[in-house]
Amino acid sequence: MAGTPRPDVPYVFPDRDYMHSPYLWLLGLKSMDGETEKCYIRKIIYFKHTKPSFHEFLLIQIIHPFSVQVSLAVIECAPRKTDDYAIKRAVSLSISGSVGANDTVRIFGDPDISKLSSYNKLAELTFEHDELPLLNFAILLTVISKHAPNYDIWEYQCYWFADTIYQLVQTLFKPNKEHVEPALSKHRGKFLLGLPLRKDSVGAIIGEYEAAMEDHQNEKARKANAHLAEEKKVGFSYFTAMLRIHVIAVDQAARPGDREKRERKEGECIASGEAKGAGTRVEDAGKRKEGPGMLRSLFIFITPIILSLDLIS
Repeated sequence: MAGTPRPDVPYVFPDRDYMHSPYLWLLGLKSMDGETEKCYIRKIIYFKHTKPSFHEFLLIQIIHPFSVQVSLAVIECAPRKTDDYAIKRAVSLSISGSVGANDTVRIFGDPDISKLSSYNKLAELTFEHDELPLLNFAILLTVISKHAPNYDIWEYQCYWFADTIYQLVQTLFKPNKEHVEPALSKHRGKFLLGLPLRKDSVGAIIGEYEAAMEDHQNEKARKANAHLAEEKKVGFSYFTAMLRIHVIAVDQAARPGDREKRERKEGECIASGEAKGAGTRVEDAGKRKEGPGMLRSLFIFITPIILSLDLIS
């Protein structure tokens, strides 16, 4: 939306189009110091190409709670284009196993879906509020990508990838609403003539996702504890440093040279005949002399204890 500030989350709201693997995208989101945890997915739209390839992919709509800006990302799978892939495609339709899958997340700098006019919308999921956190979706996407790292035209391809994500999101996050196109949605996850080309992996991936989320929560806890320990250490070191400064100040105040100056001044007062006033000052000076010495002794006693605690922590 023109004139509206873009949220400072470059891996979600970039100023130009960019594309990453699910794993690298997840690393980028985690590097944003919790900023991406404020982002949620509002919609997931299932698309199918109108051309003979009938390629399928998902379009996700991402929102930030403190902005009206919307980010769009395409999630899709294709065979990794290598020399080996080109040879296999030329001689056979059976692209499988040994060809790597090229799973990608493409974020649009300009959230305009008119560029998808050559695709049919099969279905749409809508989420309210924070039902589908972006970080959770990115973790799920990485788990799915790791589950089938190789491309197989009969089992693990764009139909499997898009349909498996769609089913898992429905199962794990319970969307608020689903809209389907009756005439088109029956072709979801299928190739020409309604031939299903996908493997049912939902049950297995749910277990893998739960394990990945547990690892993520443990990682967050470790980072939080490390941060807390560092803050405690810094605060305690500051306290001991200030204590050292006080010890030095008290020590300087009680130096022998200062005591000699006070004694000479007191002697001059007595010699000038101000016996009473001098006597009072002598008494006060004696108290002053004792004060710094007592404080210095107290600090010297306490400091090693504090410093030993600082080293232990």
